[in-house]
Amino acid sequence: MFSRAKRSLFCVAALLLAGVAPAYGQDMEDFKARMARAASMTQENMSEALRQYLEIRAKYAGKEVDYSLGRTYQRLFQCEEAQYYYEQVMIKYDLPDDDPIYQRAVKDFDQIAHCRDWQKVYLDCAIPAGGHVLIGSERVNQCWERPFALSDGEHTFKLVSETGREKVVTFAAKSGAADARIALAFDVEQVVVEQVIATEQHFVLQERFHPALYWGLITGGVLIMGGGGGGFAALSNRALVDVERNEVKYEVLLATEPDRANAAKQRANEARDRVKLHNTLMYTSFGVGGALVVTGVTLAVISAVSPRVRVEKTNVEAFVAPSAGGLMMGFGMSF
Repeated sequence: MFSRAKRSLFCVAALLLAGVAPAYGQDMEDFKARMARAASMTQENMSEALRQYLEIRAKYAGKEVDYSLGRTYQRLFQCEEAQYYYEQVMIKYDLPDDDPIYQRAVKDFDQIAHCRDWQKVYLDCAIPAGGHVLIGSERVNQCWERPFALSDGEHTFKLVSETGREKVVTFAAKSGAADARIALAFDVEQVVVEQVIATEQHFVLQERFHPALYWGLITGGVLIMGGGGGGFAALSNRALVDVERNEVKYEVLLATEPDRANAAKQRANEARDRVKLHNTLMYTSFGVGGALVVTGVTLAVISAVSPRVRVEKTNVEAFVAPSAGGLMMGFGMSF
């Protein structure tokens, strides 16, 4: 438990840092708006909310941001990072005991005071486009490489697709147990090829697959790889530069200015998280875009080498085609 006695151990650091004032005095409206957006995002995408809070902290240092980062890391089951930011609130700003944010930080810190003993679980998952993962009630929109620290008891991991399809895995965590790994992915579904059911009249010869289909897949795949993959690669490289720069600062300042060295180390860790996030998005873009290109090229080759299909052409056609949720049926008219 983080008591007054423990707090007094850091009095020297508190006195040194007491003069550090929040940087948002002149931009309060911008600060409030960005904090509100990040808070709202915690209901939809905890990973994105974390990214926004880290960006806010880079410009606006203050107890509110540090407490929000602590809560976000705690909800993401990253307890050591959560403890770090709660300690920032309790130590860095020299808050009185009756300060509401100080009291909340102490209470939340006590909840995870022994989390270093909790079991660590790595999650291997494949999140489809538009889908997400729920750990308990917390929504996570990416598969982290770092482990989740789970308190004793049963925990539920749920993979949810954009259409509502679910895959659920339960895990019983126990303090002191060895690290575990959980696989969470949907079973592969068989793809149904479009079938056209015509009713009468004249015949036409058409390709096995419509050119718009495979050219659309190829074009879309190239755009995703070039725009998404290339863009995230650039962001990852920029974050990597931040990691290296802050690591150098840490080494230089460690012997003479440990506080600044620790701050540089933390910024390096934050930048490293951004590198992992952007790399994940980059590889996902390349994977999705590459799959679309390969699929389009395959369909184009099959269509080119296959004989033209003799199809009855009518004014009214019924068709069955694959969709995100399964199959789609409809009718079309030709003129």
